[in-house]
Amino acid sequence: MKVGILGAGKWGTAIGGVLEKNGHETFYRHHGDAAQPWPAGTDFLIVAIPVQTMRETLSRFPAPGVPVLSLSKGLEVATGLRVSETVRAVWPGTEAGALSGPNFASEIAAGLPAAAVVGAESEALAGRFQELIHNRSFRIYTSTDLAGVELGGALKNVYAIAAGLCVGMDLGHNAFAALLTRCLAEMTRIGVRLGGRPETFSGLSGVGDLLLTSGSDLSRNYRVGRLLAQGRALDAILAEVGVAEGVETAHSLYNLASIPAEAKPVACQVYSILFEGMPPRQAVAGLMERAAAPEIRGH
Repeated sequence: MKVGILGAGKWGTAIGGVLEKNGHETFYRHHGDAAQPWPAGTDFLIVAIPVQTMRETLSRFPAPGVPVLSLSKGLEVATGLRVSETVRAVWPGTEAGALSGPNFASEIAAGLPAAAVVGAESEALAGRFQELIHNRSFRIYTSTDLAGVELGGALKNVYAIAAGLCVGMDLGHNAFAALLTRCLAEMTRIGVRLGGRPETFSGLSGVGDLLLTSGSDLSRNYRVGRLLAQGRALDAILAEVGVAEGVETAHSLYNLASIPAEAKPVACQVYSILFEGMPPRQAVAGLMERAAAPEIRGH
């Protein structure tokens, strides 16, 4: 197969390495290559570019006329759209899917054992993406819950910031475990309201990715939270860390009128810390002082 990769950052090149090990031919494009046509015989296109520049970048290129697989995780701030929805808005009629899971690019590039899920609305397309990437060191599962797969990957970035804040404030192991548990409940509740299936959030793109990105400095979103807890300014943190999709996804999630504030309390506090200057410990107090409630509620 001949596979194009739009975006030659760590994640795009890591997946490119997987494809090459699988015997596929790859080529790379970046935002400045729009004048170059897609090569004849291209079978798939993979996009691995920041979510907030996705629409602008895709708009520079003609529709590829082949299935597109997204590696990017986030929600577009202006619209709240998932990446596959943005792809289809810019390139109408394009078949789109998403790969998501607990994956650090450096470990994929090193060939360490890992797993992920590819989501597509049709089982046949999900299977084609699976055949493209699956190998003995990178186990790929399929799902027809494209919305759930994308939402798990996007929302966990917001909660990884919360986890970093928790660790940075030295709130203890009890608080950390409780926070992640409630974050999983919250992202599942939001994800279901936005069209995902609840079981998807118990899988690789949900709890799997949440666990990975909520406890390691390899996670940019976790680092953002930890450094915020130390009193660092957000602009200075992002200049050091680079693109952290959870920051703008928190903005997008906060703005989603279809999800009321009471359904996203952790996300709202993360937003307030990031964009309204709320002190992190005040945000913790706001969460702890809410009215008592049952643990299990309907979505």
